[in-house]
Amino acid sequence: MADGTGRPRRRGRPAGRRSEDTRADVLAAARAQFSAAGYERTSLADIARAAGITSRALYHYVDSKPELFAEVTASVLDRLGEEVLRRVLPEANTRARLRALIEVFRALHREDPTLVAFFGVVVLEARWNPDVRAGLGERLGDDAGVTAVLNRSIVAVGLEGGDIAPDVDPAGAVALIEAVGAGITLLAGADGAAYEATLDVLDRLVAGTLFVVPPG
Repeated sequence: MADGTGRPRRRGRPAGRRSEDTRADVLAAARAQFSAAGYERTSLADIARAAGITSRALYHYVDSKPELFAEVTASVLDRLGEEVLRRVLPEANTRARLRALIEVFRALHREDPTLVAFFGVVVLEARWNPDVRAGLGERLGDDAGVTAVLNRSIVAVGLEGGDIAPDVDPAGAVALIEAVGAGITLLAGADGAAYEATLDVLDRLVAGTLFVVPPG
């Protein structure tokens, strides 16, 4: 296809789109594709097609799939951090912080289910895929473990403030929060009502209202 000068038009970023807009489209498309199919079964061609650009144009924004995966992870962690700062850290005790963390997952899922579902992919891939693990470490450094830092902080504050029983093993408590959080992300592909119902039950568990107290 030719442009107004008669020269062939270069394929790539859609005409009239800013580079920042196209980059945002690429990250959103990559997040959705990785969330739906996983890392190995997602190709850069799949992502380019979902973003509405050519595979060649995609390389204007990233050099490789591990790099793109790390870029998406960074953007999702940034969004998570915003919600944690707003909802979790202002709470004064551990129970309230855990309940606020549940609301973070609820808010992100309502905004876009792939924001939560992508975390499940990161948890699995970072554990078993050396390319992903290396890419995350190179791109994010210490920030790659931001959720682990948050979970350790919640447990430490709980022990120091007396919210958590002093004989509870700190490492075990952190591992439990991480396991529950990972499970929540893996369920994010469910429809909105089912996911909200799961969060409601988890919230009641943390609040202490899930089980009926036997009479007497």
